Amino acid sequence: MADNVDAIRAYGTDGGKVYVAPLGSTLPTGLDAFGAEWWDLGACDPSGLVEAYEEERNEKRPLGYKSPVRTDIISVTKTFTTPMWEMNPYTQALYDGVDLADMEELAGGILHYPKYRPTGPRRYMLAVDTFDGTNHERTVAAIAEITSRAERTKNAENVTGSPLTWTVYEASDGLMFDRYFLSDGMWLPVETMAVTGTLTAAVSATTQLTATATFYNESNEDVSATAEWDTDAPLIATVDALGEVTGVSAGTANITAMYRGVTDTVEVTITA
Repeated sequence: MADNVDAIRAYGTDGGKVYVAPLGSTLPTGLDAFGAEWWDLGACDPSGLVEAYEEERNEKRPLGYKSPVRTDIISVTKTFTTPMWEMNPYTQALYDGVDLADMEELAGGILHYPKYRPTGPRRYMLAVDTFDGTNHERTVAAIAEITSRAERTKNAENVTGSPLTWTVYEASDGLMFDRYFLSDGMWLPVETMAVTGTLTAAVSATTQLTATATFYNESNEDVSATAEWDTDAPLIATVDALGEVTGVSAGTANITAMYRGVTDTVEVTITA
């Protein structure tokens, strides 16, 4: 086989993303968008995500042999180390081993959760995306648990992060994880959506809205033709698959565009 320099990868040079979800959530198929139940853990340490695979083997060595004639796998350990930089509620709770359901918001926007002695496993679904130019790799594990937490440094010279090591567990059918590749184009997570256009129209008239997605790599794209459009008041205004709004009766309607799980909503006024 001839050398193929295009197959050389330096994943993480163009970013990486980590997502978690409660057990039993819908796993993304291929490189599809994540559902609302998946939590984006935010920015990662530029040192990158560390993936490891270890096997423990039992050697079969006949009497008088100097080397084994067979080795049997007796255990397998798959881990991901994700050094998360963002100090958001998700990374804080995961680092402390606290369920997100135990978090409460107090007056003044203060978040609080109690930390008790651990009483059992805290397992999640885990997904890791890494990018290298137009190449995208995704690993999805149906069962994973944080089994190690590195020290968290707090000083003026270093970013305070949450280094988490996840151990992947096998399901009842033996499946540990799914791996997906895209080597011709890149599916990028959407950071923000923006719906723009003329936000007024008369009854029986139309106005065109535009949905613009800002992606993880800070590029922008008009996704009006592929976004999912919706209206909360179809008796006042309807919207078609391309973002064109038609006035039905006088009043206001909220028009929403969703693309890859991210939404934006604007209020459109219909005049008589």
